[in-house]
Amino acid sequence: MKRLSAKTLLVAALSVAAIGTYGEAQILKVDLSQMVASTDGAVYGTIISKETIRIDHPIDGPELYFTTLTIDGRDLATNAPKKVSVSFPGGFIDAEHGAYNSEAPAEKVVAVGKQVVAFHKWSDNMGGDFASNALFASHGGVYSTFESKGEVIVQGRGDGYAVPRNVRLDRLQESVQFLSSQQR
Repeated sequence: MKRLSAKTLLVAALSVAAIGTYGEAQILKVDLSQMVASTDGAVYGTIISKETIRIDHPIDGPELYFTTLTIDGRDLATNAPKKVSVSFPGGFIDAEHGAYNSEAPAEKVVAVGKQVVAFHKWSDNMGGDFASNALFASHGGVYSTFESKGEVIVQGRGDGYAVPRNVRLDRLQESVQFLSSQQR
């Protein structure tokens, strides 16, 4: 039996490791119709509270952090008043206890008092048996708003997001209402 040199074994091992770690990251790209079809609802409103909790779970592991936002506003599909809590993985209880999550929304977007549009979907287990309305696609499911010339504008996030460009809230709401009615 022919013996392989250490150099050959090293090259082979590195090649296998490189192939094993090579994989394309899958970024969820959705348009508005896909977002509406994939969620339970959308709300426009003010973030009135924000709470981060820690779960130590026997199977999923210790130190699971989830942040929950309570948004008080109106349902974009029905225009009915709506108060909903939506959650996402990550967040901090204090300066020392928490976890960063690269998919979490930016802190400035989800601060208490901010007005946002949020798309959500119920999850029986986001991890650690934590059940909540999950902020759909984490940071991809929340959109900042601002006022311009007396109109509320939903800030677009670029190609691949449900709201790629800035749009007036009333126009976004019309689109959500139409898409929701088509899916009933």
